[in-house]
This record gives sequence, C-alpha cells and structure tokens, in this order.
Amino acid sequence: MSGNKVSKSYNHTRRTWRPNLLKMKTEVGGTTLTINVCTRCLRSGFVTKKINVTPANAGAPKAAN
Repeated sequence: MSGNKVSKSYNHTRRTWRPNLLKMKTEVGGTTLTINVCTRCLRSGFVTKKINVTPANAGAPKAAN
C-alpha cells in the first residue's frame, strides 16, 4: 500500500506501508513448514504456532535474567 507521509509543516512525501510478517513454524497437512505469516492472521487465529516440546524442557521453569 502506498500514500503520503505528512509532516507537521504539511509537506507531503511518498511512502509505502509493508505488511508485518513473521517467519514461523506451523503444521500444514501433518507436516511442519516454516512460512511467512502476517501478525494479523496470527492474532486472528487463522494460523497456529508450532511449539516444540521436548521431555528435557517440558516442566523446566524459565530462567530469570
């Protein structure tokens, strides 16, 4: 999407708006794929995040930094 950036002095310069994409793992048809997903689709629940849980870190608490 494109349009104008308008400053306080009302100067207009052209700019573009880009989608907010994230690379994430998801399960599609039983296979795990890494795809680009827009954050709006992720928030709306169209795509579910694939969470890798191994027995070693299943019950471990997060370390405080």
